[in-house]
Amino acid sequence: MEVRGLAILPVIWVIWNLWGLYVLLLLTVLSGHNRRPFISDTGIQPPESVVYTAVFLVSSILGPGVAFLHYKFMLHRSEPSEKRFIIGQRILVTIGWIVCIGNSVNAFFSMRSNPTAHRIGAGTAFVGMATYNLCQAVCLYGRSYCSRLMCHVRLAAALVTSVILVLLAVGMGALNIQLCAGRCAEIFYLPVLLSEYMGFCGLMIQQLTNYADFQSLTLRVSQDGISIRLREKTPDPENPA
Repeated sequence: MEVRGLAILPVIWVIWNLWGLYVLLLLTVLSGHNRRPFISDTGIQPPESVVYTAVFLVSSILGPGVAFLHYKFMLHRSEPSEKRFIIGQRILVTIGWIVCIGNSVNAFFSMRSNPTAHRIGAGTAFVGMATYNLCQAVCLYGRSYCSRLMCHVRLAAALVTSVILVLLAVGMGALNIQLCAGRCAEIFYLPVLLSEYMGFCGLMIQQLTNYADFQSLTLRVSQDGISIRLREKTPDPENPA
């Protein structure tokens, strides 16, 4: 059996995360629990807390598959002599799996039940995925089947998302240790809130820029086992490799 084109997996992963976030926001606001919730705030009270666990748990299950497909694609597009690059990809796929572990911790422990575990899990997921996306965006230059313009867009998106997450970390730290109180905190709250959602959506959507690369992979199931191979593609004369 052969399945040609595996881009459906990251597409499903992105749709699941974004749709889940939309449902969580809707439930939290309509229930009156919080009018301007951070993502973590949507997992504090039922019924949205149940949805929160389901969304991020399924995401942490699908995530390793996406990271592994990316790893296989990069291996197929490298030469055996590029040992440093291969080692780097092994480190990156490990980071991808660590992100999923952090995501599962984030799913099981809410800000109400265990704030410390929740912050560690969510922080690991956000920082790890930003690092993963940025490194892969750099590595894909010269290896991706996407156009040169798409490679520029992908790297720019990774850089912007990383900057947003740094600003988010600074903002969250300032709010948590109450460096800014009263009217100042109210004004500061909205930019930090928007930074979190922009960062989350940026991390998710960037996976869609790899569509052409994932679509070039083929899953084969035979008596010898399961293998993921790269379909040969005809070079684009306007964008030669």
